[in-house]
Amino acid sequence: MHDNQRVADMAVEVLTRQARLRAESTGKTLEGAQEDVSKTEAGRLLGELRDGPHGDKRSDRWQEALAPKRDEERRRTERQERDRVQREADWKRFMQMELQELELRKDGQLGRMLGEPLSGESPAALHRLSSEDRRQAEQGLVAVMKNGELSYKHVGELTEADMPARVAANRLRTTWLKERRDGWIASKKAHS
Repeated sequence: MHDNQRVADMAVEVLTRQARLRAESTGKTLEGAQEDVSKTEAGRLLGELRDGPHGDKRSDRWQEALAPKRDEERRRTERQERDRVQREADWKRFMQMELQELELRKDGQLGRMLGEPLSGESPAALHRLSSEDRRQAEQGLVAVMKNGELSYKHVGELTEADMPARVAANRLRTTWLKERRDGWIASKKAHS
């Protein structure tokens, strides 16, 4: 870049230098090499720069004007990269917790959480509920709650988009267990 050089002149200089290098390396004529260079992405962009609205501006001032834009682009790219790394870390933690939860369920976690039957509950019904949860866990199935509907999905098929549906299903299960436990405590107090 030279003092007082126009953007268009700078673009032509770079295109010419690239064409000369290509002509030397391929044995093509300078015109043929220029045509090849103009078909590359960089050549296309330089051609747009040469022929575009900034072509008559001084290249040093144009470069200075680009600095804030480049800084903002760099900051935006860095933010996006930080966000991507954070999402990947969140997803990894989420999946580790899902796999740990599956192991607990396989080991009969629900049966232990249910405890004794409440008044009017059948011990066989609680056993079936616990057995079904264990069977689903052994198959790798986890509950997902979408649009108020509970369904099951294999843990290996979960995606980041399923995270809210898993959280909702876990919240429903936790609420049900808490309400059941509160009922159990109330019935114990009534019989005391």
